[in-house]
Amino acid sequence: MDKTSRICIVGDKGALGSAIKSQLLQEGFSNILSCDLPEVDCTSQQAVKQYFEANRPQYVFFLAAISAGIEYKKKYPVEILLKNLQMETNILSCSHEYGCKRLLNVCSALLYPSASPMPLKEEYATLTNLNEIDTPYSLAKAAGFQLCKYYQQQYGDDFFTVVPCNFFGEYAAFDGDKAGVVPSLIRRISEAKEQNQPEVVVWGTGNACREFLNSKDVASACIFLMKAPQTIPLINIGRGHEYTIRETAETIRRVIGYTGELVFDPEKPEGRLHMQLDTTALFGLGWKPTMNLEESIRDAYTWYVAQR
Repeated sequence: MDKTSRICIVGDKGALGSAIKSQLLQEGFSNILSCDLPEVDCTSQQAVKQYFEANRPQYVFFLAAISAGIEYKKKYPVEILLKNLQMETNILSCSHEYGCKRLLNVCSALLYPSASPMPLKEEYATLTNLNEIDTPYSLAKAAGFQLCKYYQQQYGDDFFTVVPCNFFGEYAAFDGDKAGVVPSLIRRISEAKEQNQPEVVVWGTGNACREFLNSKDVASACIFLMKAPQTIPLINIGRGHEYTIRETAETIRRVIGYTGELVFDPEKPEGRLHMQLDTTALFGLGWKPTMNLEESIRDAYTWYVAQR
């Protein structure tokens, strides 16, 4: 991948896509192509085919996905499964048809069965024992992973999949059902401070554990892997350490300077108890994150405040 390569970012308006685009520009890459709504509807086969015919990208970062929090997943399982499958088949088939040199497909840690031992190794990826709420999204992302493998096996296409841990940062969704846990807590705790509210209710017991990275670190890992001499069919991107939701919420409260109480509601769902990724393969290649949890949250909070 050289500085003039035609590099397409499918989903460049979100947290990860924006970070990848920014870092590529900083590194001097000059031919970066956007493939995202409203210009291109990736669920439309015709729209995607027309885009690839006109632009013929050589490298593709496939990031676009219909994903959200627990409530959204419960309300719209059909949309989550169907639209993700449509995007995957359209982008991967056109990348093959138009001779893309390398494609990076972003998957989800929900690819791993809920009963898997920790940390989650790439070899655990399967379609069994999926969490019921997460099943539509898990099935769609698993299909994308398998399709990348099959294009590689049948045609020799250099398509590979990465599984990042939970990430957040600039351009993440901070409002509504699609907000992840950290952006949602940043918004709610920030609003509680501004409105002098005495407490903020956090879903679950606070004991569930998650890995968190800033989207800038995940972008760095994606670019690092896209430039690598050889690809690995499936590789995790994580911190190598997980935090309880209670620890994470307390860190957000400290960064924001909120003095009220955090009240944990055990009647609300909190998902799997652990989701730590095994990062042995990635760290062995020489990549490590640059920001700790507090630095990651402070960076996202600073951007959130500036955008209001």
